[in-house]
Amino acid sequence: MIDDAALDSWKHDQLANTDALLTAAIATVDQNPSHHALASRALVRARLGQWDAAIADANESIKIQPSVIGYIAKSVALVGKTEKHKAYRACDIAFDPFQPSCVRFLLLIKAIIVFMAGEHDDAISRIDDIISMTYDNSICYVVQAYMYLLLGNLRMESRHYEGAIRSFERAQAQMRPHASQALLWVSLITGWKFDDLGITIRQQLSEALYAASRAKQITGWKSDDLVRQDLCDALYAVSRARQAGESLLRMTHLFNEEVYINKDFIQWVSDFTQRCLVMPESSEFMQRYASARKSGSDAASEPSPLLIEWARATLMMNCSWTEALTASLDFTTPKFTIYRAVCEDLETNDHMLDASKCFLRMVNELAGETTAQHEQAEWVTVFRQRCTEKLEYLGDVAADAQQHDDAITQYSAALSLDLPIPNVFIKRSKAYMAKGLWGDALDDVNLVISQDPSSPFGHENILMEWAKANLKNGLWKDALSASRDFKVPRLVTYRILCEGLEIGEGITDAIECYHQMASELTEEIITQDAQAEWVLDFRYRCSEKMEHFGDAAMDSKRNDEAFRHYSAALSIHLADTPGFVILRSKVCMAKGLWEDAIDEAKQAIALDPSSPRGYEIKRDAFHQAGRYDDAIQTFETILSQMAQSPDPKIRERREQYISPSDTRAQIRKVIQRIIRHSPHVLINTTTGRLQNKAEQTAVFMSLPIVSELVSSMTTRIDRSRIKREVRQFFRYVMLSHKWEENEPLFKQVVHITVYDLDQSPTHDKLQMFCKIVRDAGFHWAWSDTCCINKEDNFVLQESLVAMFKWYRGSVMTIVYLRGVHSPATLGDLVKSIWNTRAWTLQEYVAATVIRFYTEDWTPYLNLDTSNHKESSEIISEMEEATGVSAQQLMALRPGLSNIPEKLRLASTRETTMVEDAAYSLLGIFSVAGIPTIYGEREAALGRLLAHILAGSGDTSILAWTGQPGDFNSCLPAYITVFNRPATRSHFPLPIEDAEMRNIVGSYFNKLDLDLAMKLYDRLNELPAAWFAASRLKLPCIVFNLPPLSPTPTDSGLIYRVETLVFGMVEIKTKEDMSRLDALYLVHPWLDAVLGREDMQNDVSAEDDPSSLHPDDEDISDEEIDVDVLPRPAPESQSRVVPIEAAPMGRETRALRLVARLRRPFGALLFTLASTRRRAVEYRRVAADSMITVQIQENVTLTDVLDNIRTLDVL
Repeated sequence: MIDDAALDSWKHDQLANTDALLTAAIATVDQNPSHHALASRALVRARLGQWDAAIADANESIKIQPSVIGYIAKSVALVGKTEKHKAYRACDIAFDPFQPSCVRFLLLIKAIIVFMAGEHDDAISRIDDIISMTYDNSICYVVQAYMYLLLGNLRMESRHYEGAIRSFERAQAQMRPHASQALLWVSLITGWKFDDLGITIRQQLSEALYAASRAKQITGWKSDDLVRQDLCDALYAVSRARQAGESLLRMTHLFNEEVYINKDFIQWVSDFTQRCLVMPESSEFMQRYASARKSGSDAASEPSPLLIEWARATLMMNCSWTEALTASLDFTTPKFTIYRAVCEDLETNDHMLDASKCFLRMVNELAGETTAQHEQAEWVTVFRQRCTEKLEYLGDVAADAQQHDDAITQYSAALSLDLPIPNVFIKRSKAYMAKGLWGDALDDVNLVISQDPSSPFGHENILMEWAKANLKNGLWKDALSASRDFKVPRLVTYRILCEGLEIGEGITDAIECYHQMASELTEEIITQDAQAEWVLDFRYRCSEKMEHFGDAAMDSKRNDEAFRHYSAALSIHLADTPGFVILRSKVCMAKGLWEDAIDEAKQAIALDPSSPRGYEIKRDAFHQAGRYDDAIQTFETILSQMAQSPDPKIRERREQYISPSDTRAQIRKVIQRIIRHSPHVLINTTTGRLQNKAEQTAVFMSLPIVSELVSSMTTRIDRSRIKREVRQFFRYVMLSHKWEENEPLFKQVVHITVYDLDQSPTHDKLQMFCKIVRDAGFHWAWSDTCCINKEDNFVLQESLVAMFKWYRGSVMTIVYLRGVHSPATLGDLVKSIWNTRAWTLQEYVAATVIRFYTEDWTPYLNLDTSNHKESSEIISEMEEATGVSAQQLMALRPGLSNIPEKLRLASTRETTMVEDAAYSLLGIFSVAGIPTIYGEREAALGRLLAHILAGSGDTSILAWTGQPGDFNSCLPAYITVFNRPATRSHFPLPIEDAEMRNIVGSYFNKLDLDLAMKLYDRLNELPAAWFAASRLKLPCIVFNLPPLSPTPTDSGLIYRVETLVFGMVEIKTKEDMSRLDALYLVHPWLDAVLGREDMQNDVSAEDDPSSLHPDDEDISDEEIDVDVLPRPAPESQSRVVPIEAAPMGRETRALRLVARLRRPFGALLFTLASTRRRAVEYRRVAADSMITVQIQENVTLTDVLDNIRTLDVL
């Protein structure tokens, strides 16, 4: 236990002192401090927010001796660190070794901890459960009431008043008598205070009711009865006027004026405060309250808050201030304080006439009292001054509104307060003059002069008013003529007329009047210093106002009026500065008078050559006039002047601008990024010349649009607009056609224009293509005849690989159908020679927008759609020509995917050069590492297929029958082999899911699972097929063949043999196999039997459409035009092997492998190769038809496992 001093300090919330006392007590014990003292200090430190220290104390206490208070302390500290789940566990541990009576208290503490963790509803629900399980539950009710009180306070802070009301009502309902030792411990642990809890709940409920009424804007005071019962019956009825007053003040201060919207409430406040103020207790309380708010002697006479509320409510009830004073006779408050409260409330509500009358009555009634006490005399002086100023202000407002009677009343009230203010006399005199009461006006003027003989207000003021009356029609010249009989100086008349015109918004006439005065009285103005000062001030005011009028006219598009105003301001301005000239130049630009604007800008420069402002407006004028080069030159002058200016602010302004050279550099940078993936050479359709990228850039940079871009981007480079303009200009159109004899080549066209070529069918074709592109609005065209320098091997190689991307990146591809005449009929495209060529395949697949033209350059079938590729007629013909659906054609993308489909499509096409069968596929397969070697003939196809297989591992390239090539015996000599049905049927046929489940189920009981899994692991670990030089490394299953017996047939020899593995095997080949030493049947389709996903699905970088134009970071994807960068849909999968949709066990995968091995497949025939190397090497024996075999049931898995090899094939 802890000592009494520490406990007493803890009870009085002296937490720091308690911590010190407990620390001292713990320190007095040498080795084993009291676990109870440590736990108590942990609770105190948790109350102080020292969470880590509290946890350390709690852990040390538990280590010495586990106890309820130790675990509670740890739980409270963990909640403070927001580790609520750890806190809950610590609290739960405390339940184990203790008695049921203690458990009930722990349950209550657990609920409190849950509440402190922020889970309020759960905590309240827990207490409900505790209440239901015990008879002695008063402490639970009280704790639950306190929780509801805290919830209500939170909802009040978030202005959720209805929720707050419900919480406070529930708190009130849960209140019970609550004196108990357990509740004391709850207070010590949590810091919750239960003293006067019922009163606190009722007060909070009343404030919530007020708040809810305000938030809902209820016209009738719906909660008035409850509030009155709470405030009056609960507090006033028990003679607690102080608490009643405090509650009222809290509510009225909380809602300010908004609570005074209901007459019933106002009446109640008036009655209630009056009852409170007559009680002796209220006088003492309010005096202390005032002293607390304001130190010093003034506190004694300052009205109390309750008295202020009484005055406000009473006067709002349409009660006159005299009646209010009568009603206050029974108050215990001093008379002066009551007067003061009434006066200040009248002042606060702008009842200044009544305030002045009340003040005068107080002064007369309490004359001795107000002067005897210093604080009262001080307030009288301040209030008198304040009241006089406000009455004067109200008089000014009335005078401005032409309410002269009201103005006279307000000024007279101000003067009644006995403050000698000549200015108020002058103002009242003006009000009299406005009503034509000249006698009264002169009386006030005489009073002013008698008080201050030097006052400037006199007869001149009356003259001013007279002049205003005569200037209402703007006839200032008539007024000037009529003033010749006045016995006043001519200068004064002019001045009065000028000021009168200025005041009457006749500012233009005022300037004209000034110019006449200046021409008539120049010498007199110069010789009188006082008048010269007025002249300067008047000129400044007039020029400023005319500038304002000009700006307003400009904003309203009244340009002629704005020009007149600026010209008038210029005529009266104090100095020859360029400001108004610049404004006139802007007006000229707004009117489209560019040359006038330029002339005005030149005049501004002449006035101040050192200022950049004139040059800036000149640049703007040049720009608006479309003279962009002049605008740029002027802008460069501006930048030069700013850089050399002695003014540091002007030099600093220079940093805000972007030089034309920087803008041009940015344009070049954007051009480089946008055309980096375009063809290297294009035909300029305007000039007909071949131009490389540098020349293309130079063409764009010479265009007027570049000057316009540079001229318009002086402070910020608009990269988005630059990109739009650059992309628009550099769109190009590609030509797709069949090569013919005498095509115009690069070396023929490079030094002339295509339009100057001699007449010939091929020259005409190129010229018409360029003209159609030009007439369509495109600047650039590309033809493979003349835009590739085929004598440069590097250029040729790069072009062959990039051609697919070029066609895809084009805005349009034009297909020229030589041999198709007009009028064309449906089916001509299918039969056209264009549809037989290898090169045109990738051109059609790559292009997004295509237009077909017949031999005489009319649209094919007279199609009027912008994109023939989307035409149903074209789609139908292309499907017929290729044997592939339009969807599959559209889905093809460059890269190592869909290899069988691409090879099959290519196999139907023809080429003039043997090598082009391979070279025409470099782009569609994105193959960049193969040099073009015309003359190598069939080896080109071998090198291409080897490269594709090495890059993809796709053995479908080996699924063919026919003549092998020289590059490798596993690769064909001609691409046409891929158009045979046997290509796909080499693979084991897929097994339907239901059938596969039945087969696998039957294998479980009759196969050696370990051996099956070993076979699966062995095949799964094999690498994909690859090439080393021209040698193929082929992982496969190899079976020996016994000697074959030939059988003559009409079509040649057929070899047959009976085998243990496959049964009867039949092979048809032109090769004499009797001379071969050893023969092998090979199963290379390992991906199919393993059930793998297509290994070629990891498309190369070129397959990603976003990589077609990988612009740098400042050219975002969403800015790329659709016609510049089309995005095709993803390709379909190339394999027919079913993909395992869900993960499965290793045993199941192994048994599925066995099932696929038992399926018929197309085997490859191999024999030993005759080489001088020691290593065993093989070559493929070409078969005339597919060798279809099936592994027999008697073949064991061991036999298969023993025959897995990787062959080295030549």
